[in-house]
Amino acid sequence: MCGFAQIINLLVIMDNFIDFIDKKNNYIKLKVNSKVYSLATIFAAGYTFLDKVYILLDKDSKGNIFIFLSPQKKNSNLKKIGLEFFNELLNYSHYFSTSKTNSETIKLILQRALFSANPSMSREVEDKYIDNLIDKELGENKENGKNTLPKKR
Repeated sequence: MCGFAQIINLLVIMDNFIDFIDKKNNYIKLKVNSKVYSLATIFAAGYTFLDKVYILLDKDSKGNIFIFLSPQKKNSNLKKIGLEFFNELLNYSHYFSTSKTNSETIKLILQRALFSANPSMSREVEDKYIDNLIDKELGENKENGKNTLPKKR
């Protein structure tokens, strides 16, 4: 019973983000806070719906983005389409945040794959990386008023 109550509460919360349903003109208006979802996330979610709905975006002065979804097929469940759009927003938010978090790991894996094909490149890139670290350290020492030089390998 507790799970059912949570689902009902979630649907009530979601209704606050479904701004308007116009069954006569066959569209739903969703409200999304741009501080929560980036435009890239909204575009990505919208892209997955291009074969199902026509999409129009608008923005107000408070930072809310309004998404108008009009199904290409008549008699579609407008509320279900709106809720599915919110699911896609969450999906792409997760994708973009994990991509950002894992970008360094992905970069390292790709570098190792490329360097295994040409090992001489590995030493050159490693030397550049060390030089960049030294330059960064020197810059931080100057900002902090230190005149010490890090030891080079």
